[in-house]
Amino acid sequence: MEAAHVTTLAAVVGVVALDPFSRMRSATDFPGWLTGQQRLDRVMSRAAPPLFLSATATAAGAALVALGRHDVPLATGRALAAACVAAAVAVTLVVNEPMNTRLRAWDPDDAPPADWRAVREQWDRGHRRRRALLAAAAVASGWGTVRSRTDSRSLPHR
Repeated sequence: MEAAHVTTLAAVVGVVALDPFSRMRSATDFPGWLTGQQRLDRVMSRAAPPLFLSATATAAGAALVALGRHDVPLATGRALAAACVAAAVAVTLVVNEPMNTRLRAWDPDDAPPADWRAVREQWDRGHRRRRALLAAAAVASGWGTVRSRTDSRSLPHR
């Protein structure tokens, strides 16, 4: 469970928090930006759900396993990571996905909607929140690992 947690969290952080596809959305003109956004959406609408769900589930599972071993620091870090990923999923469902649905109907060859810049900014704000939550998940998971190892070294040996 621990290896699955680390792997899936690394994948979701690598794909979303580190934002390697930001260049696809960086065009300042409407057609360029929308084309990049729609290309990214075609990939992420398939990849993100299993990544987010597996990262949440494996973090929660790793927390339960650690708790069963009475490793409270590790369980706490994993539970916090699961909560952060779940919060990122909520941001996706409430902010970004409804906007993605709207953007799918837009055509880069048409005149831009009057509010396209506001839509872009709102989408970007939601994405920044997701990135921050996923970075916090990675920090929480790492903190749990460090605390667990530090605490186990300070315990008297039996």
